[in-house]
Amino acid sequence: MQMQHRPRLLLRLSAGLIHPPSQPEDDVEVRLEDQKAINTFGRLNTRLHELTEEIKEKRSLHDQLDDAANELILADDDEPVRCDPRLPLARVQYGECYFEVQKDRADELLESRKDKISAEVAELEAQVGGIQDTLGGLKKQLYARFGGNINLEEQ
Repeated sequence: MQMQHRPRLLLRLSAGLIHPPSQPEDDVEVRLEDQKAINTFGRLNTRLHELTEEIKEKRSLHDQLDDAANELILADDDEPVRCDPRLPLARVQYGECYFEVQKDRADELLESRKDKISAEVAELEAQVGGIQDTLGGLKKQLYARFGGNINLEEQ
């Protein structure tokens, strides 16, 4: 009787990267649904990092708008806000054009943009929360199936 050898490959998934296991605990076969769960985890983990970066960028923009609002407070009420390249946060931009406005209108525009960015950040944070919940469920499922043969933690 001839023995058939079927190669088995155990994988260690870490932050979206596949590494061979250092010491497999049990010989566990990877089923199609397991592979789908691993792939979903990898995609969601990548999306989580993208959203985190986007949130950082939007918060930075919000801080810049706060700085511009503080500069407007220091300006005289009767003077228009000048398009001064040395003060890029104080000029008002609409599309690719820059224009001069009175202080009150510039305050309104800044507050409007800050509110819009705050709403976008809140929406992104809600998405991050949903992704983290899904990742938690996938971690439980995959660790229950593979135990120490899989690593889903960040390095």
